[in-house]
Amino acid sequence: MSTTPTTRVTALARRMRVDIDTAVYPAVSYQQLLGMQELKLIEELRTESDEGYDDEGAARESVTGYSWRLEAKILHSTNAAGTTIDPVQAFLRARFNAILSTGSVAAGEFGVRWYDRNGLEGDSKEGRAYIKAWPPDGGNSTALDTVSIVIQGQGRLSEITNPLATSTPAVSAVNPAGGPTAGGALVNVYGQKFTGAVGAAAVKFGATNAISWTLINDGHIVAVAPAGAAGTVQVAVTTPAGTSANTAADDFVYA
Repeated sequence: MSTTPTTRVTALARRMRVDIDTAVYPAVSYQQLLGMQELKLIEELRTESDEGYDDEGAARESVTGYSWRLEAKILHSTNAAGTTIDPVQAFLRARFNAILSTGSVAAGEFGVRWYDRNGLEGDSKEGRAYIKAWPPDGGNSTALDTVSIVIQGQGRLSEITNPLATSTPAVSAVNPAGGPTAGGALVNVYGQKFTGAVGAAAVKFGATNAISWTLINDGHIVAVAPAGAAGTVQVAVTTPAGTSANTAADDFVYA
């Protein structure tokens, strides 16, 4: 008798990617939160008792709303030289400090989104949030420096299209967003699907190739801007799957 073939593949917990919006609203600049060891995406219904006389003592509840949060354990990370904290982690810590110093949650709010890093649809969401807890885990002398953070949702959670559903690269932010006409500025290009970029023409500022560029990871390229005329140009990334679309997020201003 023949055996039954496997018809499913179990998804891995590490498939989820989290991006943090580090821009000042209404601008948008999503950058990947790196160094995650653990991640819990929690959505909870808020209910109240709704039982009546006719229920004869049996419990009944009505949904009155919901809350959401992300609980993540992150490895405190620095650059290769150990001189600066990872910029996204530093941003989150600064947002937490802003709430501590002002007593206002609004002072520390930011945008957050999560989605399947393999491009699967069905669990891609976005909302406003703040850092509710930042407790270092501590440990012995050989333990890694980890922090278990709570990213607490503020307001509604929205369904979004998975940014990785297509294999075409996309640029979500450039930092800094401008530089001198003489060129030479070191520019962080953020986005997704950058893996596969090869050759001098893979990163362009307008119609001109970057002087040089380095692929940091699938969502981060560091490029050296070429010389250019005063004005705004598109920073584009090209892979065998295509070229990133022109959006306001990829604008670079020569001045």
